[in-house]
Amino acid sequence: MDKKRLIILVIVLAAIVGLLVYVGTRGKTSGTTKVTVPGVGTKAVTPTAQLHVRTAEGQPKIDLGTYRLKVTGLVGNPLSLTFDEVKALPSVERYVVLPCVEGWSDRGIWKGVKLTDVLSRAGVQGSARTVVFKSPGGYTTSLTTADVKKVDPILAYGVNGVRLPDEQGYPVRLVVPHKLGYKWIKWVTEIDLIKGSYSGYWESQGYSNSGDAGGR
Repeated sequence: MDKKRLIILVIVLAAIVGLLVYVGTRGKTSGTTKVTVPGVGTKAVTPTAQLHVRTAEGQPKIDLGTYRLKVTGLVGNPLSLTFDEVKALPSVERYVVLPCVEGWSDRGIWKGVKLTDVLSRAGVQGSARTVVFKSPGGYTTSLTTADVKKVDPILAYGVNGVRLPDEQGYPVRLVVPHKLGYKWIKWVTEIDLIKGSYSGYWESQGYSNSGDAGGR
């Protein structure tokens, strides 16, 4: 075999190996690092700077001085909380996996307030069946009140021991255990309680309204 053919063979083999590596790793979780949080323990998480960024809306500019988290609709006590008031509520930290429909998963220790605590303050009426979440850019999604009780979501403002990055939804992002990433709405500004069902941004385009991650 002459030198030219040998070089071509090496290039082809290298391309095949690269393709096999890509196929074997596509969709797998990105590299992890260990983080220790009191009450949670030491967990292997996706480094904060490597958390995937996916959004169907442009990243909004949020002024914390005027930011309000509103709870509206079928509640006895509508709320309009400043960010300081949100942070003053009892906080929790939990290790939760964020699974995406694209096949990858991010892992993090998320800090925030329990959604059920906020809804309890608002006094959800018995006729409410769906919780609708809204952001400034028009993105919406929803959970049933039954799912809220089952998976116990967090309104997060921190991850892996640090402030939640802006591109990850700061000041408030919904963290929903066992649900796909399109349910993890960023930059939450309003929570609306309604009677019927609701199809959000992706759900109205054919995505499952339940958003169940199927054990991922």
